[in-house]
Amino acid sequence: MDEKDVESANSRNQIEATKKIALRLDRHGLPLQPRPSDHPDDPLNWPKAQKAYIAFLISALAFMAQAGSSFINPAFVVMSKDLKITVEQASYCTTVYILFGGVLSMFIVPFANVYGRRPMYFLFTLLAVAGQFASAGAPHYGGVIAGRVFNGIGASVPLGIGAASICDMFSQGERGLWLGIYTLSVTNGPHVAPLAGGFITQNLGWRWCFWIPGIIQAGLWVVLTFTLPETLFSRADHSSLEQRSYVEKLLFHGKVLDRSVRLRDFAGSLRMTQYLPVLLPTLWYMTSNTYGSALFAVTGAHIATSIYDFDVAQVGLFLGVPLTIGCMIGEATAGWVSDAIINAYARRHDGYRKPEVRLFLLPLCTLLAIGTATYGYCVETQRPWIAAAVCMAVSGLGTQVGTTMVYTYATDCYKPQSGEIGSVINLFKSGQLFRNVVTMAFLLILEQYSPSTLASTPYPSVKRQATTSPSPPLQRSIWRCSCQLAYFCGKVRVFGNGKVGRQIITIYSASNLRLHLEIRTHKSPAH
Repeated sequence: MDEKDVESANSRNQIEATKKIALRLDRHGLPLQPRPSDHPDDPLNWPKAQKAYIAFLISALAFMAQAGSSFINPAFVVMSKDLKITVEQASYCTTVYILFGGVLSMFIVPFANVYGRRPMYFLFTLLAVAGQFASAGAPHYGGVIAGRVFNGIGASVPLGIGAASICDMFSQGERGLWLGIYTLSVTNGPHVAPLAGGFITQNLGWRWCFWIPGIIQAGLWVVLTFTLPETLFSRADHSSLEQRSYVEKLLFHGKVLDRSVRLRDFAGSLRMTQYLPVLLPTLWYMTSNTYGSALFAVTGAHIATSIYDFDVAQVGLFLGVPLTIGCMIGEATAGWVSDAIINAYARRHDGYRKPEVRLFLLPLCTLLAIGTATYGYCVETQRPWIAAAVCMAVSGLGTQVGTTMVYTYATDCYKPQSGEIGSVINLFKSGQLFRNVVTMAFLLILEQYSPSTLASTPYPSVKRQATTSPSPPLQRSIWRCSCQLAYFCGKVRVFGNGKVGRQIITIYSASNLRLHLEIRTHKSPAH
């Protein structure tokens, strides 16, 4: 057999192998997308139980990364008295965490795309643990802030490349469910943490709001050290970890893929914003996460104590329970539902899964604007705490649905760049949160109380202090957030077709309020 015959035989074998791969179907009888290789190290070929375990582990890391920023939130007043600082300065523990956690992830992704995901989880989770312990043991305010900086840097990895790790393992038709679990963890971290933070502060002291999450993250670091495999895999170049034992794969072997880290790669996350299917969902997530989560976290403690006379533990319950319940209900109608919709579409279109089909859940996102606006109304008019809590839950529902859609839609459009997409989403979210948290903290400084003759309240469940309601600056802040969210909902347009932008879905708000509305004290916004 001459050389030409050998080449012809190899070519036929490759074609036959490709056909076999193309014939692999999912449980719905549809072709898998992306198509898995026949290599056992391909994460798409791993057992379902193993992939589910890894997805839950990454979700737990992301949950603690988010929760680590919020355990201390109910303890700002106690912390400020102990360290002899202002409440605003105490709130910087959260703002520096948010800032560094958002910015650093875009510089980590290029290394994660070459040296693998596992080394990044290993190194930066350890850094997050060190930051938590440093803040817990710091005798002065400066040491607490320095520890929070390193804690935020360490937390940036599961928030930046967590979605990419999940996309490495799951095909398009089942990705919504697992990305939904991941986004539920990301969203609910800041909601669940105050539940524990309030009781921890009341019974153990504010420093344990750093010790306890640090201990939990240390436990997760041990677990990932021995059980988290490398999910980075190229079906064209394969991996340097092939044909190695399980123990060998847990060690660091340099580059996983034979590529180089170039300077231009560090701008890869920002370059993704030139594509509308990435930019517009990211803008939506940035806005919704701020006004569907951070708004309540920053203003909730002050409102709960000044209007409802809650103690530290009750503040934690008020901040955590409504948003957690709302997000869980939202996810119950998001991830797996979007998978069912896109798979049903594929059955009618010869196996083609159009990313825009996931956007049929968009109407549920309007609940975010409704919940936030009515929350502002309840605060201004001092309605019972249960009314404000219900509004928070409605807002959380809309936030969670939108979050799941943002991740699944954007990564469906550009799967190879899922790491960059996760990083830019985290960057935009953190940048907006940083700006708004600083603004809220400044407004809380301007808080002034006027004497009130109302010693009681018509609502038995509400204990109103002798000093009155939130100040005009805080009221205007909450109304402004509601107006900005309504304006954004009225103007944002999500373009379809993944690349071209043919299909346009517009969300109209009821009032289409403008950001420059003049907000008058003790009055609703003028139309």
